[in-house]
Amino acid sequence: MMDPVLSFAVAIALLIGLLLAKQEVHIAIVVSTLAFGILTLGSSFLESTFKGVFSRSTLSLVTAFSSALFISYILKVNGLFDRITELAVSIGPRFASIFIPVLIGLIPMPGGALVSAMMMKEHYMERQKLDSDFATFVNYWFRHITIPVWPIFQSIIIASVILQTSVVRVIEATYPAAIGSTLAGLLILLPGMRKANNSIERGKVSYRSLVYFWPFILIIVLIFLVKLSVDISLLLTAVVVMAYARPKLREVKEGLKFAFSAKILAVVLAVTMFTQYVYDSRAAEALYDFMVSRNLPSLLLCFLITFLIGVTTAAEYVYTGTALPLLSVIIGKSSSIRDLYLLTSYAGGYFGVMLSPVHLCLVLTLEYYRSRYSGVYRYLLPATLLSMLLTFLVASLSEGGFA
Repeated sequence: MMDPVLSFAVAIALLIGLLLAKQEVHIAIVVSTLAFGILTLGSSFLESTFKGVFSRSTLSLVTAFSSALFISYILKVNGLFDRITELAVSIGPRFASIFIPVLIGLIPMPGGALVSAMMMKEHYMERQKLDSDFATFVNYWFRHITIPVWPIFQSIIIASVILQTSVVRVIEATYPAAIGSTLAGLLILLPGMRKANNSIERGKVSYRSLVYFWPFILIIVLIFLVKLSVDISLLLTAVVVMAYARPKLREVKEGLKFAFSAKILAVVLAVTMFTQYVYDSRAAEALYDFMVSRNLPSLLLCFLITFLIGVTTAAEYVYTGTALPLLSVIIGKSSSIRDLYLLTSYAGGYFGVMLSPVHLCLVLTLEYYRSRYSGVYRYLLPATLLSMLLTFLVASLSEGGFA
């Protein structure tokens, strides 16, 4: 059996190599995860795999992911998103420019920024007459600002499972990243909007349309007030959405097919297996010993590991699923979580994903708006750097800097 730290390095190198070879992300994750398990566990690999696949955590993740995707599909075909767009535009052009991407960002779906890009193309390009590069940045950036705090995002759910704590407890540590990215986005957005056409004639605001926000409110109520687990909350919301929308049988079948995507299920299983491999091989303790023996700064390592995984994989669930099991000794678990270390680890991956040139949301929006990488990164790079600074500034001002 190979040393767990070296095995992790080999697995990450294999992951990056497969992605550079243009292998699909879910295949790359599964292959690198299995390689890590075989290298670290040897003959006990199969037993550990079985425990990882057939666990309560796996069932919880599959339920939560599939329910969220099913909800998003039904709401999309039901036309609820169109009604919300009309309401946002009637309130104001700047408000709509930000609000619609944020709203769509509340529903985790692969390449979700394309949904808001399609909804907002006429508004951005024809009404406000935004440059395509700037429009791509606005849509892409604000689509993702809720990732550190919205409880149904995969990364939040995975972090709570790995660290053996609640989703709310994770958010208590990661919220400065949401504040930092929101402020940074506004600092880039507002000067750019001065050149936009903001004299659009507003329609009459119908606040009765606020009723269309009820699925989002229901999720929040079930998680934060009723205090149900995220998987049960999402499953109940999916049932209620079904009763409300009354989709046709064909739409239900398509929604279930979308929700139980083989690619997503493969990633979920890989994450749970990897967590089990780390636990059985005591890889987290080995990484901690490795750092201590070399006097590497813990905070810097927490940031760099997740950042590099985020840039290379462009997926929120990957950096939490692969790095947090190894960093859990530093971050802590359950009642011993250290907020600053959790924030640093989470933020590193989050910002890495946002800068990744292979991020599906970025690639799809670039193609749809016919914009350029160089033009979009002219806004994306400063926004990310500002977000990093503001995130840790907010953290330092929060209750004694997360002491």
